[in-house]
Amino acid sequence: MKDYYCVMTFHSTYHALNFEKVLIEKGYKIRLMPIPRQVSSSCGTAAEFPCQEKEKILEICKENHIEIDNAHLINHEKKHWFTELMKG
Repeated sequence: MKDYYCVMTFHSTYHALNFEKVLIEKGYKIRLMPIPRQVSSSCGTAAEFPCQEKEKILEICKENHIEIDNAHLINHEKKHWFTELMKG
């Protein structure tokens, strides 16, 4: 089991569902899930995605006009277990 996973957050459920549809059509393994409690967002739905594909996925979102809130790295092991990928 990995010590971490990545999730994308959205401003609306519509964008989460569109993200899932477009990325699955492009062959990515995407899983919608309730947003982790520690990650703040106006929408209650997040999407788990392959961390190593973050840059390509962000590009696909831009090309397909999918609005995202942020990408997050969720780390199971560390005291500060979550960091935002988009900042820094």
